[in-house]
Amino acid sequence: MANATEAVSGVGVTARRVVHRPRRRRRRAPEWPSPVPTVRRLSRFPSWPRPFDPDAELDWSDPTFSRRLLAEHLDQGHDGASRRLPLVDQHVRRLAQLLPPVPARVLDAGCGPGLYAVRLAGLGHRVDGVDVGPAVIRHARRAARAAGVSGLTHFEVGDVRSMPVSPRYNAVILIYYVLENQTARRQAAALRRLAGCLLPGGRLIAEFRLRPDQLPGRLSAWEVVDASLLGRRRQLLLSDSTYDRARHTFVLREVAVFADGSVAVQQTTSRLFDFDELPGLFAKAGMRIVETFDGWTRHPGGSLCDSVVVVAEPDRLPPVSRRRAASRQPG
Repeated sequence: MANATEAVSGVGVTARRVVHRPRRRRRRAPEWPSPVPTVRRLSRFPSWPRPFDPDAELDWSDPTFSRRLLAEHLDQGHDGASRRLPLVDQHVRRLAQLLPPVPARVLDAGCGPGLYAVRLAGLGHRVDGVDVGPAVIRHARRAARAAGVSGLTHFEVGDVRSMPVSPRYNAVILIYYVLENQTARRQAAALRRLAGCLLPGGRLIAEFRLRPDQLPGRLSAWEVVDASLLGRRRQLLLSDSTYDRARHTFVLREVAVFADGSVAVQQTTSRLFDFDELPGLFAKAGMRIVETFDGWTRHPGGSLCDSVVVVAEPDRLPPVSRRRAASRQPG
């Protein structure tokens, strides 16, 4: 037996008393392995975050990060990764008005933990969900079983940029700005691939962010936290967010400085959309915009909106007419 000192906390006071307990080896609290390698110095990173920096850009398919992000998806205290459930329910009611009649075959591209897909299946649609994160796909399968719609859903790990093109869906949905973490060229390529998954008469419903919730320029902050997505240990967490309106990019970079002096860095880049470029973007994918809404409302969308929901259909026009259509305003 050995003497030990134990803290006793009360309201506004902390006392200490001596207790007797067996001598045992102290176990360290488990730590998350870092999804990004730690570095010993920050000189390799530019002072101003660089969009799509390969040394810092987050790998959304990383299994460790996917497990951590799942907790953020399900956190009802914020809308950072997925929306809170009351808002999801509201969006699903609006989606039900935009989708083809039940039972439609729907592809949820970038489905996350299946919050929308499982609810749409509950309405009678047959929904396939694809996402690069293995943890969120596992959760989506569990949620479908719990809701009794596993027979109407299929979830798999995959990338919309490389998934097979097969015209078998009545609708494709892109919820919560799925395309914006890709460069402009990859956005167009992904949209073409998804358009090729539509059956004749099908429609694509996509949500696009036109601007972030900060003014152009840079915002910086710091705080001391016990854990973050960069590591489950005490750290000084520095964050920078930069919005370049001319380049339509928004970058959020986080730097964690740990007690041993090591540093972990990650960032996410969003390539936002200009309202006037949307017709051309869809025309390149062989589609035409049918309707554009101010977010999830029924009001027409425009260049002053923060986000828009676009409904598009495969374009059966000849190439010359398609080029003319691309020059018209959406909506």
